[in-house]
Order: sequence, then C-alpha cells, then structure tokens
Amino acid sequence: MIPPRFLRAVNNARPHGAHRYDLFGPKIGRRLTLFGRLALDLWVRLESDPHVVTYCERPLCIPDAKPPRVVDFWVRTHNDEKLCLVLQTAEARSAAQGGLLFPAFQLWSQASSLQLQMIHPQELDDPQVLHENRIMMLRYLAGSHALPVEKLTSDVITACSDGTTLAELERRFATVDPMLVRSAVFRLVLRGEVGCPALAFEPLGPNTHLEPV
Repeated sequence: MIPPRFLRAVNNARPHGAHRYDLFGPKIGRRLTLFGRLALDLWVRLESDPHVVTYCERPLCIPDAKPPRVVDFWVRTHNDEKLCLVLQTAEARSAAQGGLLFPAFQLWSQASSLQLQMIHPQELDDPQVLHENRIMMLRYLAGSHALPVEKLTSDVITACSDGTTLAELERRFATVDPMLVRSAVFRLVLRGEVGCPALAFEPLGPNTHLEPV
C-alpha cells in the first residue's frame, strides 16, 4: 500500500467559537479532533464513502492566506487524491460572484497531482436519519476496532445473499456477541459490500433489511 501523503493535523488550535469533536476514525485507525459541525459532517461522509481509502484532517495550511486558512481534509480514493476545503461564508459568496479563490494554491495542487475540491456548506446537508444512522455505525466500528470483526464478514455476506434483517442475522449467529455481528454488518454496509436500502429513511434497528450488492 502507498504510504499516506499526510499523517497528522498540522494545526490543532480550536477556532473561536467552534465546537470540538474527539473521535476515532476507523479508516485511519487512530483518534482525531475536529472543530465545527461542517468538519464533522464531512468526516462522516468520508468514513461512509466506500471509495475513500484513507484521509487526514487539517493536513496543511494554505500559504499566504489572510486570515490563516487550513485545508479541512486530504483524501485518497481508489483513483486519485484530493484536498477538501469547506468554504466559509465569505469564500462561498466570493465564489458565487465568480471570484477565484486561492489561485496560487490551486496551481500548486494541480502540480502536486492533488484535486482541490471546494465544498459549499449546503452540499453537506444529508437527511437527518441518514446522518444519524452513519454515526451509529461508526460508533460500533470505533468500539470494536480491536476485536476480530473481520473474521465474520465473509459469513455475514453469505447470510445476506437472499436478503435478511439485522434481527435474523443475530439469531443466525446466536453464539457470537451481538456487538460483533452488528459491527461486521455495519463495516460491510459502509464498504458497499452489503446493501441497506432504507439507510436514509429509517433508523437502524432489528427490522433493518439487508441485501446483497
């Protein structure tokens, strides 16, 4: 595997008034700290996107930006690498009026084979149920990261081949800790290997339907 280009945040100073979130990132196998709801929403997207292989929060600062500006995330997918920048209010307004944001940094990003993705805050407005379901799945993955969850995944995929529910799976694996079963299921859903059609419409629970992809 190619080593990550960025491994740690370059700046851990909390912006004035921003809420602090201390989290565990299953994809990167370590704890991280985020500031502000938009950073949290983007993190949930990254952890829930099966195309995202790894990422790093606040990987670098934009040179000469005034006021100082930190890139929100570096992201590696199966196909490319990108820098994600969630636009602040003034930046979004300038972009809407045709202004070119951080032109020198954009040129540097292109020369470094990094796509610079500028994200408007409203693009992170996922349905509330979907957001809460993803948060729940990530909590299970964080709580079981040191447990042998991966050993269950092939059997769970087989059990979902004709469609099933979470309750039926737990009965089928009655000798296994239910937390491990759920963690295996949620890991597969987030990796795109098991389908959960109602993920954006219904809270996760015993009757959640699971199906092959």
